[in-house]
Amino acid sequence: MDIPGPAGDRVLGNLQEFSTDPLRFLTACAKEYGDIVRISPRNVLLAGPEHVERMLVDRNADFVKQGPETRRAGRRQSLPLSTMSADGEDWKAKRRRIQPAFGRELSATAAAAMRGQGERMLEQWRPGQVRDLQQDVSVVTLRLVTALMFGEEYTESEVAEVAGMVVPIMELSASPVVLPEWLPTRRKLQIRRNLRRVERTLARVAASGRAADPEAAPVLHALLHGTPTPAPAEVNDEPATLLMAGYEITNDAVVWASVLLARNPDAAERVYRESEKALAGNATGTALLGELPYTDAVLRESLRLYSPVWMTSRDARIDVKFSDYVIPAGTTVTVSQWVNHHDPRQGQAEPRPFGAFHPRRLRGERRRPGRRRAPGRCDE
Repeated sequence: MDIPGPAGDRVLGNLQEFSTDPLRFLTACAKEYGDIVRISPRNVLLAGPEHVERMLVDRNADFVKQGPETRRAGRRQSLPLSTMSADGEDWKAKRRRIQPAFGRELSATAAAAMRGQGERMLEQWRPGQVRDLQQDVSVVTLRLVTALMFGEEYTESEVAEVAGMVVPIMELSASPVVLPEWLPTRRKLQIRRNLRRVERTLARVAASGRAADPEAAPVLHALLHGTPTPAPAEVNDEPATLLMAGYEITNDAVVWASVLLARNPDAAERVYRESEKALAGNATGTALLGELPYTDAVLRESLRLYSPVWMTSRDARIDVKFSDYVIPAGTTVTVSQWVNHHDPRQGQAEPRPFGAFHPRRLRGERRRPGRRRAPGRCDE
């Protein structure tokens, strides 16, 4: 049985619709054609939590991040030697090498650094002043990521420069649209220039004395001195990926949570009261997070509504059957967090609109041991 989907233009297929507004296009595809949609000759959209779980969990060995068909089509990962781009045993080895850096010590250091950077940002704010929240948060997040991972804090001018490099690279990495490698689009040329600038920046950081100190630069130290010994190209790809993912994703998450709180003053007041009480206590570091259950619920609901990573793709290694359809080997299979989290069918048991902000929706707020919620109850 053929997989249903929009026919699109005779020459470009659905490329124009996807490029113009990918979220609207993918959402409309799922609404009109169901949970399995062919959006191009070699690209299928999977919607519905059961299908997503089956692809990413139950049948994960049947999919790879970049198969031979994708490589032959010219879709090259911008940072192919990072852990994020690896599969199988290669992924396990890379993960084991860098995992020691992400322990309790780094979490505790990060919690304290976040508070310090937040207070530093707020010291510059004045009542009645108009601020660019995106820019202010980007300075905080990039300084935080670089200091924790590489032991070096960027200046505000460096933050602006790196931010300009990161965004188009992240967009290319997230897109399932296949364009020939030889096609010299303006964006691809810009990305190549940006990657060369990132390489120069990271080479300078790796050559600094901090890289030899596991306390000053834990992530960079684990990469350079871990086992297996990284190839020179890995020393570029790994920290570049961590830098971009840690910066861009965190930045978007904080900004959207702030926007939702600004639109919902009652929730903002509750977050303020909860944080004031928690900060007045003796808890520090990660222990402080346990004192912020409603704030945690707000962040989770914000991630549901405005996920910083709204789409991911895998290539089918073999023919895989989903429902009544067979997805051929070599097909790029896309799943979209945005589509699933905005699909009203997934919120049928929820009394409030599924597209509305509700921090304790379903499994939103973490409950203390022994505290149970009545079935179907959704307290604010």
